[in-house]
Amino acid sequence: MLSQRILMVDDEQRILDAFRRSLHGHYELDTANSGAAGLDKVRGAAHPYAVVVSDMRMPGMNGAEFLAEVRERSPDTVQIVLSGQADLADTIAAVNDGNLFRFLTKPCEPAGLARALDAALAQHRLVMSERELLERTLDGAVTVLTELMAAAHPVAAARTETVRTLIDACVTALRPADTWELRLAAMLGQVGLMAVPPEVIARATDSTDADAEALAMYRGHPRLTRELIGRIPRLERVADWVASQPVTLAEAQAPTPRASEEPGGAAQQIYETVTAFVVAVESGLAPGTAVVELARNPRYPAAVLDAAARAYRSNDVRRPRQVKGRELVVGMLMNQDVVTKTGMTLVRAGEVLTESHAIRLRHFAEGVGVVEPINVLA
Repeated sequence: MLSQRILMVDDEQRILDAFRRSLHGHYELDTANSGAAGLDKVRGAAHPYAVVVSDMRMPGMNGAEFLAEVRERSPDTVQIVLSGQADLADTIAAVNDGNLFRFLTKPCEPAGLARALDAALAQHRLVMSERELLERTLDGAVTVLTELMAAAHPVAAARTETVRTLIDACVTALRPADTWELRLAAMLGQVGLMAVPPEVIARATDSTDADAEALAMYRGHPRLTRELIGRIPRLERVADWVASQPVTLAEAQAPTPRASEEPGGAAQQIYETVTAFVVAVESGLAPGTAVVELARNPRYPAAVLDAAARAYRSNDVRRPRQVKGRELVVGMLMNQDVVTKTGMTLVRAGEVLTESHAIRLRHFAEGVGVVEPINVLA
């Protein structure tokens, strides 16, 4: 539901009380008597405020500083300054720096303030409708892309589905404020992997005999993903997130700083933690062991690791397994080429096992034999 809530901030309580009396019943109104208290309201709000009205000259955090913080945390909130003539220079600077919607001078009649609030709410509705249209359009395009990925590169699609499933579970458990970028990162974060052939991925991720050349190509897929996503307007931050995702267990365990505490920081932490967890379990660690190992790194919050592990255990996600030829079943995703002991390739890495594949492989396993164990995602 679209927010219609308004926050008014002024260090003079009598002004707040007067406006609350005159505007009561017409608007969903919250008040705060300082910039710091107003910022606490913004941080604690279940949904961003539609409009924020702030005095300019206040002790401690002044109006310009407060509105700059609001703009960082809630860029779609419409801002109005209500201030005295003595604050004109500071107000002009705030207008130039902050893209304010209205500047009202004290004293301000209730009718004039009501007209400004009505206009600000209308502006907020316009901004949000445009944003919804853009997001729905982009979501549709991304959905088509992921469907094409499933057909063209099953390994990349399987990784994407695992990451998306775990991120959805973390969002449900932890409820970060804004999940649009996080959902797009989950769906687009493995796009660069489509440029890496499945057999190269298999060689790069072979813990017993990793191929250096294959590993170099595999490690490059987050950078390629960033280049591709970075060309899409409004996804620059998502592009930076996916570029920082680890691709090997060593990278996941390497000590690095926590994600930014700025807006988007919680979503970034969820994305980086989930992708590190997926790398850890795909490298052969059990979910519990992966949590213990990754918890040593301050980059990964314990709450996110726990939520990801619970979801991994309880959800129907593809897990890395080593099986014998006779254990292959329809629907398994080959994580390596399946070859006979005489060197004949029977199934390529990246293929999903069909009924005809399974019958053929079992015959060869019982006859000339196949190289075992076979790495699959199932």
